[in-house]
Amino acid sequence: GVVAVNNLSLNVDKGEIVALIGPNGAGKTTAFNCITGVYQPTNGKVFFEDNLMVSAHPTGKIQKEYQGMNAEMYLKDKILDPTPDQITKLGIARTFQNIRLFKAMTVLDNVLLAPTKVQKRPKAEVQQEAEALLDRVGLLAKKNSYPRELSGGQKQRVAIVRALCM
Repeated sequence: GVVAVNNLSLNVDKGEIVALIGPNGAGKTTAFNCITGVYQPTNGKVFFEDNLMVSAHPTGKIQKEYQGMNAEMYLKDKILDPTPDQITKLGIARTFQNIRLFKAMTVLDNVLLAPTKVQKRPKAEVQQEAEALLDRVGLLAKKNSYPRELSGGQKQRVAIVRALCM
């Protein structure tokens, strides 16, 4: 019965960095979970590069609440259901509040892992991009360090660089 996200419209242009801020319980995490495929939204649409990626509509008890309220908006499109890994391959990645860096891998190796394994991109290509991003966030000098040698803020920046490399 709780509406976690309502009437959200968010456009992010290529190269743009956008922050979604708000108080606890405002729906920020739910919005990102819908965009990245962790949750299937009960209604609404997610577009990526002007292509419909996810279109869902109310089901079960919720469907009754939407009868007569723009039902055509939710029922006319085919529902696509990409999994989180498929969404990541499209170029949409995220970080989590609980940072999960591999302790036995260097900062650079933590960043390189997903793009080279999941996206099957050449390591040399990804390494150049990763080093540029590490430089941008002030961590290039730490590329051969291990997570235990970093502060919490530095670990978060590594997670952001990892997402940007995806």
